[in-house]
Amino acid sequence: MGAVQTALAVCTMISLCLKSPAWSGKTDLRVKVKSQLPAISCALAVALCALLIHPYAETGICDDWSYIKTTQILAQTGHVVYNGWASAMLGWQLYLGALFAKLFGFSFTAVRLSTFLVAIATAWLLQRTLARAGVSQWNATLATLTFVFSPLYLPLAFTFMSDVAGVFSIVLCLYMCLRALQADTRAATIAWIGSAALLNAIGGTARQIAWLGVLVMIPSTLWLLRRRPRVLLAGGLCCLVGIGFLFASMHWFNQQSYALPERLIPESFGLKSLENIAAMGMRAALEMLCLLLPVVLMFVAPLLKPNRRMSVLFFAGTLSFALIGFVLFRYHGLDHWIAPFLGRNVTVPGLLEANSIIGARPLILPFGIRMLLTVATIVALVSLFTVVFGNGSRPSSSPGRAASVSWRDLAVVLAPFSAAYIFMLMPRASTGGFYDRYLLPLMVLFLLVLARYYQEKVGPRLPVLCPILIAIVACFTIVGTHDMFAMYRGYRAAFQQVRSSGVPATAISGSWENDGWTELETVGYMNERRIRNPRGVYVYQPVTVFPAGCDGNSLDRIPAVKPVYALSFDPAQCGGQAGFPPVVYRTWLPPHTNTIYIVKFPAIPGR
Repeated sequence: MGAVQTALAVCTMISLCLKSPAWSGKTDLRVKVKSQLPAISCALAVALCALLIHPYAETGICDDWSYIKTTQILAQTGHVVYNGWASAMLGWQLYLGALFAKLFGFSFTAVRLSTFLVAIATAWLLQRTLARAGVSQWNATLATLTFVFSPLYLPLAFTFMSDVAGVFSIVLCLYMCLRALQADTRAATIAWIGSAALLNAIGGTARQIAWLGVLVMIPSTLWLLRRRPRVLLAGGLCCLVGIGFLFASMHWFNQQSYALPERLIPESFGLKSLENIAAMGMRAALEMLCLLLPVVLMFVAPLLKPNRRMSVLFFAGTLSFALIGFVLFRYHGLDHWIAPFLGRNVTVPGLLEANSIIGARPLILPFGIRMLLTVATIVALVSLFTVVFGNGSRPSSSPGRAASVSWRDLAVVLAPFSAAYIFMLMPRASTGGFYDRYLLPLMVLFLLVLARYYQEKVGPRLPVLCPILIAIVACFTIVGTHDMFAMYRGYRAAFQQVRSSGVPATAISGSWENDGWTELETVGYMNERRIRNPRGVYVYQPVTVFPAGCDGNSLDRIPAVKPVYALSFDPAQCGGQAGFPPVVYRTWLPPHTNTIYIVKFPAIPGR
């Protein structure tokens, strides 16, 4: 409550200052400050979520245990040391995390705090970017809140995953490109486009795919500025410097021990790969629409008074999707084609990870809710298709903003980047290793286009229903993220309970994130077959058949872990309970009381 009151007091002081006579004669400055308030409110919304979520857990979450270990070593020694898990370079993210480890002492929470601050900055920057792209303050704020409160983005904001850093770098690049197009003077244009190139070159060191900014987005912007020779020359030189830095960074990364190379071309590619790409593409598109429902569903409103063409299109679209859905359900099963459509980070059991320990995790998305989300997604998609192609929308009555860019310029900046980004994801999609968090940059660009198209072709303001839906999604996301951290604290408590009896960490199969950390603490690197430098460090592990429900799929990567005990949601799994008292943790979503059991793990031959 104290933090909330402080935030309200700050907002009140700003409001009083803006109305003060001292501001007379400073109209421009007052307008600038007022224009920042919606962006500040978006940033504060992310910050206040931490008060409700309690985002602390001294264990790894998703892949961040590997990144945090590298950060710990960097803070202690000043050297970047990889460990056979990261294919992301991590770059500036590591140094920011190491700074927080130095300031507050090393802990998982201290390192993750650095990502949280980047997430707050991203919320502010995204709102300003949308406004710069011609979206009104109201619509830009709602679109930003749709993104930051999505169950895909907010949980990642409290981890040390590289996705938030990657999104921040891309949004920053887009913002600077827009500023370059809108600048009044040649010097300002050069400053913005040059800064975009250099900062994106640095930003991409955290997540290499963000380098599509300097490789594609900035050259596209320079194409729009090609009639200004000095701007083109200066911007081109900065872009070449950025690209040179990119290649030097990649050369350095490829020389590092235990760094994993990322393949642009899969080892094997055939008809099955094409089928995977097509299936993943359709599911990813549906997933993105589902995550952006608070905005996409607003396109249903024009259909309440449709013209004849819109009625025909809506009927044809509905029939087409019904037939496609029938075929997909018939040949691929129902579960793969209802929300959540990808089920990697936003899953039926919860957020980020579905099964970190043995046994079935309690479900947070029952079948009825999943079907409701699926129907809403299809209705929103058909409605959007109908409005865009039905020519039944009316132009917005609000005047255009002088500072905004044209649709043509937006298309030149965004379309090549989006196409290149999708192309870069195809190798992952071809092998089935596609995660929904890869959609975050595309969600940003899609929101920009949706919000601006709505205000120009449907209505000047997104209706009140939009913030209501955002609030519903925000409640689910905050509750789900709170429960996720409660679960990981439960994992850690159960692990520590076994350790307190004198059992070594290598004899316990905890969450797979905790097991990875144990391997790094014991050996220093993962037993990963993709490691190329140093050669010959990978040791083949014989395949072991475990009893049904007794998961040992990842043990080949952690040969130092020889489990005698394991954590499980089901006391009957593996060899049954091991005599330790179960650990109970509480969640806001039902079932409110959850239990983690310590069970016996079967003996593994040769280990």
